[in-house]
Amino acid sequence: MLKVNGLEITARSTKEQLVKGISFEVGKGESLGLIGESGSGKSLTSKAIMKLLNKRVFNMSGSIRWKEQEILGRNAKLPKGYRGRQIAMITQNPMTAFAPMIRLGRQIEMGFDVKEKKAKQEFYERLDIALKNVNLPDMKKITNSYPDELSGGMLQRVMIALTILQSPELIIADECTTAVDAASEYMILCELERLRKEGMSMIVVTHDFGVAARLCDKVAVMKSGSIIEQGKTLDVFKSPAQDYTKQLAQASLLFREGIC
Repeated sequence: MLKVNGLEITARSTKEQLVKGISFEVGKGESLGLIGESGSGKSLTSKAIMKLLNKRVFNMSGSIRWKEQEILGRNAKLPKGYRGRQIAMITQNPMTAFAPMIRLGRQIEMGFDVKEKKAKQEFYERLDIALKNVNLPDMKKITNSYPDELSGGMLQRVMIALTILQSPELIIADECTTAVDAASEYMILCELERLRKEGMSMIVVTHDFGVAARLCDKVAVMKSGSIIEQGKTLDVFKSPAQDYTKQLAQASLLFREGIC
């Protein structure tokens, strides 16, 4: 479904190469983990796939093909519904994802273009289920609130619920459990795992091998803008070829055990 080949991202002002010729593929029903520390290029890669990088700030080269259609070229046109219906991204900045002066319910209705009374009732029934699945049982409280009346973790879970509600073909989950508590993380991972078993394709951006081991068929380990190791998740986790990968795996285990 998605083929990234030789992707390079350079800062126009400094000429610094931020992503250095990386390549990977995600097939239908596959889940890929992009693993690495902060600044390794994971989020930049995700935003490049979504065509969200400002061309005045970044130069991009290489190829990104979605269902054999090139979407990276200067004159490339995005397919209808590319963002949202085909590929949806859960970003890691929930506090900036919503307009601060509009109640969430109104924003959600505008985003999903819900107008007719019957359609609105059906939509809110689906929304209620989606919110409960990410540990937000009080839909009325959520929809009647302004963004600053909810915590960052709650807004993160609202974003996840809305993304799932769109039923995209591919989800890019960018550190989607970082800002939430342990109980909510468990429910979010269960929901993503359910979608994976139902055939949803995913790119899971994370620094946590535990999350990748649970959700991903294969992983690509990034360091300083390059992919230094790729393979099946358990193979890479159990027998890492690079010292950096070994350190990430050990750090994830220590974090999960509560030592760090």
